[in-house]
Amino acid sequence: MNRLVLGMGLLLLLALAGCTELPSKKLADSSNLLGDTIVGETIAPGNYVTLYYKGTLDDGTIFDQTTEGSPAVFQVGVGALIPGFDQGLIGMKTGEKKTIDIAPEMAYGIFLEDRVLEVPKQQLVDANIPVVPGVSVSSTAGSGKIIAVDADTGMVKIDFNHPLAGKTLHFDVEIIKFTAKP
Repeated sequence: MNRLVLGMGLLLLLALAGCTELPSKKLADSSNLLGDTIVGETIAPGNYVTLYYKGTLDDGTIFDQTTEGSPAVFQVGVGALIPGFDQGLIGMKTGEKKTIDIAPEMAYGIFLEDRVLEVPKQQLVDANIPVVPGVSVSSTAGSGKIIAVDADTGMVKIDFNHPLAGKTLHFDVEIIKFTAKP
């Protein structure tokens, strides 16, 4: 009997001291827990986000996507993602779905004509580079692709812009979970 009274007293003392307080059910779902550490209700910079996404262009062309059963994992707000995607994820919740529309300036930049260079075909031939549209070329200007070969002038156009430069990107995203650590 004394043990029962002592046990009840100890439980009452712990409850009054706040030692048995649990996080709210809303915050304590398994998707927002890392061990016993609650991350928060919404995605914040520094969180690791597990998600599904599909990236499309204005005309509906898919340029990238995850596949069912293979979600992507990104750390948000550390410069690893294009700025518009980072900003679009911040504030989202587990299970939330939305479309993030990203202007070129917040994605891969605007298309710059001065990043399209003309070089003599012979320069590429001398470097053992196949002179065919679509072939990748690396140089001091960066990485580019041959976009045109003019047989009359012997000149080759190489585009050193990112392939998605100048394009508005649309990402359909679904947040699976987010955590403080990978």
